[in-house]
Amino acid sequence: MVNSPDTPPGPLNGVRVLDFATERAELAGRILADLGADVLKVEPPGGARARRLGPFDSAGESLYWAAMGLGKRSVVIDYLRPEGRDEALRLAREADILIESSDPGVMAADGLGYSQLRVENPRLVYVSVTPYGQDGPYALRPATDLTLEAAGGLLGLQGDGDRPPVPVGYPQASFHGGAQAAADAIIALCERERSGLGQHLDVSMQAAMEWTLMNASGYPPNTGGDPPNHGANRAQPPAELVPGVVMPAIWPCKDGWMQMTVTLGGLGARTLGNLVRLIAEEGELSPELATSGWIAWTETIAPGEVEPANVSTAIEEIGRYFLKRTKEELMARAVEHRMLLAPIRTLEELPREPQLAARKYWRTIGGRLHPGPAARFSRTPMEPGTAAPALGEHQGRPPWTNPAGPSRRPTSGTKRSRAFEGLKVADFAWVGVGPLIAKALADHGATVVHVESAVRPDVLRLGPPFKDGIAGIDRSQFQANFNSSKMSLALNLAMAEGQEVARRLIAWSDVVLESFVPGVLRDFGFTYEALAKDRPELIMLSTCLNGQTGPYATYRGFGTQGSTLSGLHGLTGWPDRPPKGTWGAYTDFIAPRYGVAALTAAIFERERSGLGQYIDLGQVEAAIHFLEPALLDYTVNGVTREAQGHRSERAWPHGVFATEGEERYVAVSVENQKQWTALAALLGLEDAPAGWPGPGAADPAVDAALAAWCAARDPWEAADELCANGVPAAVVARPSDLYNDPQLAHRGFFVTCDHAEMGPTPYDGPATIFSETPARLTAGPALGQHTEMVLREILGMDGEEIAELTVSGALT
Repeated sequence: MVNSPDTPPGPLNGVRVLDFATERAELAGRILADLGADVLKVEPPGGARARRLGPFDSAGESLYWAAMGLGKRSVVIDYLRPEGRDEALRLAREADILIESSDPGVMAADGLGYSQLRVENPRLVYVSVTPYGQDGPYALRPATDLTLEAAGGLLGLQGDGDRPPVPVGYPQASFHGGAQAAADAIIALCERERSGLGQHLDVSMQAAMEWTLMNASGYPPNTGGDPPNHGANRAQPPAELVPGVVMPAIWPCKDGWMQMTVTLGGLGARTLGNLVRLIAEEGELSPELATSGWIAWTETIAPGEVEPANVSTAIEEIGRYFLKRTKEELMARAVEHRMLLAPIRTLEELPREPQLAARKYWRTIGGRLHPGPAARFSRTPMEPGTAAPALGEHQGRPPWTNPAGPSRRPTSGTKRSRAFEGLKVADFAWVGVGPLIAKALADHGATVVHVESAVRPDVLRLGPPFKDGIAGIDRSQFQANFNSSKMSLALNLAMAEGQEVARRLIAWSDVVLESFVPGVLRDFGFTYEALAKDRPELIMLSTCLNGQTGPYATYRGFGTQGSTLSGLHGLTGWPDRPPKGTWGAYTDFIAPRYGVAALTAAIFERERSGLGQYIDLGQVEAAIHFLEPALLDYTVNGVTREAQGHRSERAWPHGVFATEGEERYVAVSVENQKQWTALAALLGLEDAPAGWPGPGAADPAVDAALAAWCAARDPWEAADELCANGVPAAVVARPSDLYNDPQLAHRGFFVTCDHAEMGPTPYDGPATIFSETPARLTAGPALGQHTEMVLREILGMDGEEIAELTVSGALT
């Protein structure tokens, strides 16, 4: 399906976007276009740099541009010339959003900076995406996706301990920066509906990458060090399941690789227990293990309760069981038996994957197969648009395809408020994606009631890091960081009384979020159709790994499994080894950016139509967009990809080099002639070619010289000297380094909030600085901290009702 005159308009229909972005933020305009905005790509003579990024098709056309340009229109304007600048100014006066990702100060020098354009158009939301932000000690440092992954902390958490760290197998920083920019632009647009005024958004790609660290950033201030097996200890052997035995995370199967998680508290134990029971039922578990206490032990995975020899034997038998079966056979068993077991999908497998096929995910546009909608709307669809335009394809045509939508005009003395003040949100989500979406609303002023229960605590409440290393249900910074600015209502939804309170909360709310396994809310009678029957203005977002429909909809998994199912996991690691995969629950930091964009677009659209709608966010479907150009390389060119190590199709040299100090590294990446000339001069490479050999080159002598140069230097001194000479570089930051990072400190990134039990604790702050209505964080709540307040002040219950609910056990 492609947008056509018969396709209902998207939620941003009528929004005009002027896209000056470089490849650092091309994805921002693409997401806004998918949501129905009219995106006009302003290109310099010769075209945007994204048109010159590989991979390329047989005609030499960029498949990167084919992905990032989807749904946009193209005009060529030489805005360095007076007549071109006048044309750009005219368009900016009529735009709602402007996106740019030039180096700080460049647009202002060209007469198109925010301070200049706000005079011309005070309603303009002006979004700047840069490596480190608009100002600060690193603001003008050269940077690439690799060096930003290093500076944001993700790179140092990935790879094998006996080799240097590895990046995600397809460049990610530009995608995170672009997706963050799109989501925040819509938040600012929602605020403009109140005030009639635009503002400047300063997006830091480094800070956006920091938000991919999952729980790692919470370790230094709460436990005094980096996560286990990371930082200075990254070369240490992995944790043992029982003394002397390590449980593999990656397993070979009949036609590839599987990933299995057995370390996620009771869910990991359930996976192992259900697997060995299944093997026993199918007659492939040895009689000795069936009677050795092994199966009972898997219920707790408690040290000292089973013989290590039995564990070793069981691992061998699990391995044999996997080798006899295909990925699809094992995936079907994982769905049926509730196991955290997932196939590591290759790019070749994705177009024929059964779940995606059942959901009719793929779209053929311009003769090419593209990923489908990142989120599914019941009323105003999010759809990839027309094929990426040729350079200047829309020159001489009317600049905008639709009349501007209605919007409040600024008035003298307009008082600004945060975007979602007064918005009421019932948050039934848990773990990662759903809570992070709700957090974005809460940080921007919404009243968010987070529903949870001690009967079945959120997985994150049971996960480290804990304050002072002491475990406790209210001592996990993992949970607190993902739920800032919310209230907590303790409610047992397994009880009829709890469900009745939930109905009253939903009746109060404007927005409902949930991340249950599909079917759970239906059993409560909480389907969107039922809830919105008399409330057509209600917006509801459901998110799970595979979406609400299809044969694998009820698969229980997290972002680790999302990474395997989306293809990202298999590209990350070394080509001569099994895929190592991305750090942690990686797709839990892609899907929320699409989720925030989708949900806030629905809120924006409701302000105009008065109508709500239902949104189905399949996390895997969203994550696939972060490797779309590589996927096109397969569907168009038949090029298959394995784990990439340090290889790059954009840069050379491109790698991670050891420096002085224990497990200390610097990431270096050269993407053009100017950077190559600077590096060759710095290293004294007299015999090196004067011309940059280009991406994918190989010269062991150059790599050796760069490695020797780095090895003799302190990592920060090496990065400083390289950057000062114009070579993109960054220290491979540990989580503990981030708290001393001068650029993050300059932006005030970490925000200290006073938690009810943990006390003052640093939280990860916003990746984007809003010039007029910044996000404001308060501490994540203790479990049930606001139960009585919510029942009395929001739901209007009296003391007798509350007492009855307390006695019933519903408020636990």
